Amino acid sequence: MAFNLQASIEIAGVDAVMIVFDAKVDKQINQQVHLLREAIIQAQPVWLSDVVAAYHTLMVVYDIQRTTFEHVQHWLKAQLIELQQRQVTPKVAGIHEYFVCYEPEFALDIERVCHCTGLSAEEVSQRHSAETYHVYTIGFAPGFAYLGDVPNALQVARLDTPRTKVPAGSVAIANQQTAIYPRTSPGGWNIIGRVAGWTDRSGLKLQAGDQVRFTSVSKQRFLEIEANSQSNHIEERHDD
Repeated sequence: MAFNLQASIEIAGVDAVMIVFDAKVDKQINQQVHLLREAIIQAQPVWLSDVVAAYHTLMVVYDIQRTTFEHVQHWLKAQLIELQQRQVTPKVAGIHEYFVCYEPEFALDIERVCHCTGLSAEEVSQRHSAETYHVYTIGFAPGFAYLGDVPNALQVARLDTPRTKVPAGSVAIANQQTAIYPRTSPGGWNIIGRVAGWTDRSGLKLQAGDQVRFTSVSKQRFLEIEANSQSNHIEERHDD
């Protein structure tokens, strides 16, 4: 893919700079963020402390005992130019598939979503599970992956008042993004289903740049997968 040089380098702290691409949620921009991150990590300059990717930004943390902002800025500009001058191929994305039950007892906000979109509950599940989603970034909580893009017809704003408790494995949407709550926690996204067989470790498998697919299953199938998952989890604990 062709690399876009339209990025600015800004001071983000006494020991950090921020590389800022176009300020929007866009898959191609996000891929460029991660390509630059990979290039920086592979180069491994002696002053590098950390590289943190988000939607359209990349924060580079450096050791102020080893370098200066001016040097880091110059080095990063050179990296941007080098990436622009050659065709770069994104790494092969990991693909994760999840079985989701969209039945009302798991889809806590389905009535609201149907009201806002004019879609039926069946249409919501069909449209949501028809897409392959890109993992833009990991944040909010360990394993919380921000996925996109939700079809335009299915986009709904966040809840006005967040819930104090969202069950782990809940599948939710907010505007053009969707996500799986990795653990039971507060949350303000619209809950439209729940992943079968979800465990605390499940979310940790997701990495930025990966792909996610959802398959709709019945409540009966959901319970069967849950039972098998619980049995396997018990066996794993005994093995440990």
